[in-house]
Amino acid sequence: MKSEGSQLYEDIVQLKMKSADGKYYKTDVANTKGILRIIQSIPSPKAEPFKIWLAQVGAGLVCLNR
Repeated sequence: MKSEGSQLYEDIVQLKMKSADGKYYKTDVANTKGILRIIQSIPSPKAEPFKIWLAQVGAGLVCLNR
């Protein structure tokens, strides 16, 4: 993504997080907005059911907040 000049890559940071073996490793992390943008950018047909579900959940939350 970085080589493509994606702004999304700039929103991802690395934090040291403890793993199961007790060591700390740099791990890519993103906020909610960044994660949703990553999901939207996946061109795979396998991602479509998840995108549809995510849109339905989002629409439901918008209705609840009215």
